[in-house]
Amino acid sequence: MSAPSPLGLLLDVDGPLASTETRTVPEGIITTLARLAQRRVPIGFNTGRSADFLLHSVIAPLRAAGLPDDAPFYAVCEKGAVWFPFSAVPEGELPEVSVDAPVPNWVRTDPDMAIDPELREAMWAVNEERDEDVMFADRTKLVMVSLEEEVGADDAEFTRVRDEVVAGIEDLLERRGLAEEFEVDPTIISIDVEHASSGKDLGVERCLGLMADDGVAVPERWITAGDSRSDYAMADALHAMGARVEHMDVRPEDGIPEKAYGVLTAADLAERGVGQAEDVHERAGESLLRWAERDLLG
Repeated sequence: MSAPSPLGLLLDVDGPLASTETRTVPEGIITTLARLAQRRVPIGFNTGRSADFLLHSVIAPLRAAGLPDDAPFYAVCEKGAVWFPFSAVPEGELPEVSVDAPVPNWVRTDPDMAIDPELREAMWAVNEERDEDVMFADRTKLVMVSLEEEVGADDAEFTRVRDEVVAGIEDLLERRGLAEEFEVDPTIISIDVEHASSGKDLGVERCLGLMADDGVAVPERWITAGDSRSDYAMADALHAMGARVEHMDVRPEDGIPEKAYGVLTAADLAERGVGQAEDVHERAGESLLRWAERDLLG
């Protein structure tokens, strides 16, 4: 096993890395991540996003920026239900991964967390009955169900339709006796329907398992980052393991909960000479990566 890195990162994707408006990762974040990969900093991308999104929106631009083939980078998708190491992704053209095609053998999924195809279709139908022009069914999700806001849709209209669809899906689950097995999670850009065991804490477990498979030692210190209260579960899990950890909240407008570990915001990084105090989402995420590279790694 290799000597431990002084730092490890566990990052949500939407918000800290990918813009919630364009769904793309800025070039500055990609180039900084590539430099961290070259320094063999272990990074887990712990997200509700799909394997397909990670492949085409994160791995493809990282490879173009010089991502080493053996970088200790790990994808944990669909809130812990799908996972794989970046190093397992074959060279060359990246595949399209969806419910409409065979799943590559290097992508791991948990069948016990999967939503039945017929139930998935029924949930998609609930959206279609309301207004499918506001939200689309993300067919790249292999285990969970996600209905996502169309880029450019009116946010107020999305919120109205989202809340109606949430009520419809919750009623569907209740009628089928599945309300305790699956949870409905409305976000600022989507509705996620996931197994009750899903979560960013499960993502930590998956990531550490992938690191162990690769012989990568657990880092001495961790930084986690997210844009919602559920993302604190990453730092909670690491702290419970006895790890030294801080969490970066890139959208702290919901308030900062009291925690036994440190919580950072863009204002904290601005005081340290990185970014602007008012930065949120991917701008704050880029500041975090630059601070980690400059101050924590030297």
